[in-house]
Amino acid sequence: MTGLMKLLIGGAATSLLAWGAHAVGGEAYIKGLDKDAKAALTSSGVEGVDVHMQQEPSLSRVAILSGEGLTDEQRAAAEEAVRGVDGVSGVRWAGEGDDAAADSADGETTTPSAEAVDACQKNVDAVTNAETITFRSGSSYLSPQSLRIVDAVADALKECDGMTVAVEGHTDSSGSAQVNTKMSQARADAVAAALSERGISADRVSAKGFGPDKPLEGKSAADAANRRIEFTLGNGAQAPAEEGGE
Repeated sequence: MTGLMKLLIGGAATSLLAWGAHAVGGEAYIKGLDKDAKAALTSSGVEGVDVHMQQEPSLSRVAILSGEGLTDEQRAAAEEAVRGVDGVSGVRWAGEGDDAAADSADGETTTPSAEAVDACQKNVDAVTNAETITFRSGSSYLSPQSLRIVDAVADALKECDGMTVAVEGHTDSSGSAQVNTKMSQARADAVAAALSERGISADRVSAKGFGPDKPLEGKSAADAANRRIEFTLGNGAQAPAEEGGE
């Protein structure tokens, strides 16, 4: 096999991996889950219940159920039916289990203060300033070393009750801007999925790829240091980075 052929095959494989990572969070995929969840709910025979996939603050694989005057048995049956849909990562009822707010001692929901968000942001920044999540050129693969950093970020986030976290993917300006944007999204998706695997609720996490559009201050757009992942915390009342697109 010639060197050129190996390069072409390798590039095709990387493109498929990037597409696959984005597919689990993309609009078309979420619409498909929405359709499958509705079909599963209909098949369950439970009446008076509606379902849709979470859209705000970002697209999510969490299914939101709604309905009035339901018995505990009906609610349980509806939940079981939707949880059985391949690809659905969680189920909650509208107005319940909102991770964007924490319960206060008097039973009222409260929003994390700006000071609390700032403190948690500093803890996460301390992790990523000490070590950087890196990727091979043209790849969204998370190395064991990068996963250890994700472990530390997840541990820090577990102390940030009620806060959202935006995973932001960035690249340098080398190569095609379109490819860079897709790759940055694939990388952000990969890190967001890794956080979910480490116990951070998918409700709290969003992923957005910015490509080369936001280079580091003081760095040229082509500097390799721009190939990075950043985490931005919110208080749950404001949307984290939008779902989007090395």
